[in-house]
Amino acid sequence: MEARPATAASRSAREKAHMAIRFDLRSLTPGDRADAIRELSRSVNGRIEVDLPPNPDRLRAVANINAVGPVEVTGIDWNVAGLRRASAPLKEDMVPHVLVALQESGVTRFSQGGNQGEIRAGDLTVIENARPYEIFFRSPVRTVVVRVPTHVLGLRSSLLGQVAAVRLGSERPLVGAAVAFFARLARSQAALGETEAALFAQPSVDLIRAVVTTGLGRDDLARGPLHDTLLQRVEEYVRLHLAEPDLTAARIAAAHHVSVRQLYLTLSRAGIALGDWIRTQRLEECRKELASPVHRFMTIEAIAHRWGFASAPHFSRVFKAAYGVSPREWRHRSRELPGEAAPA
Repeated sequence: MEARPATAASRSAREKAHMAIRFDLRSLTPGDRADAIRELSRSVNGRIEVDLPPNPDRLRAVANINAVGPVEVTGIDWNVAGLRRASAPLKEDMVPHVLVALQESGVTRFSQGGNQGEIRAGDLTVIENARPYEIFFRSPVRTVVVRVPTHVLGLRSSLLGQVAAVRLGSERPLVGAAVAFFARLARSQAALGETEAALFAQPSVDLIRAVVTTGLGRDDLARGPLHDTLLQRVEEYVRLHLAEPDLTAARIAAAHHVSVRQLYLTLSRAGIALGDWIRTQRLEECRKELASPVHRFMTIEAIAHRWGFASAPHFSRVFKAAYGVSPREWRHRSRELPGEAAPA
């Protein structure tokens, strides 16, 4: 969907539901682009001033904004020169938010409350939108911005002020986990249903708390939120890498900086057996593609390989054990039925 970003007046309604908005400056006439990019900036950052490139014809911005409950995740690729919030008081329609900015490419300099930090790819930093700040972009950048209302985060402004605009590098395991989680979430949220997407709201809040506390040098305070979000982060990682045959426990554990034993223990407490869980999800994806007209020219073996099954005979056996019919029978039955139905 192509759309302009929501205004402040409509933002509160948007925060109550799962909503995805795509914004592409190329869909607008040149005369409308400067105002649109200001509106986009204010939708993400609140009431700010925007410095645009000298040549407005070269303006570019592509953004995907996804909101679930109080958490908003925006992936943005643009070439604005800078953003500034002065010391003007908050307006009644502006809710104080904490912004976590994850740099995916380019170089950005942040300044707030006497702190300054330059972040590059893989780094992140924290900003409070209710306090004055400045952001300067040295080149076109690609960034993921996670917004959560300050009152939802529940951290004192004095604590947030200590880490605001400070570079937090992904060489810290916890920051690396947050970077990976938010980057993947920005890429995948638009494809998630409302129920699935809602599962990531609280883990996002917990991870931001963990990032702030580890930035204060209090790794002890960060362990709780990091541990509490492990299950959701693992589930999302598996969904994104489901088609890869080397999706092993060792790989998943390494990606989340935990031992294989801790991974299995966390999943076991949730009633999840990793191998069975991965196989069930892969089978479901295969079942959908076998029934889909879009994939009618793909062989059964190709679909099985596409979702991580190395052997076609093995795939046929586990498919029949799960659904009571062979893959070939399911494909044939699906073509005869009006729409997709579950096998008997």
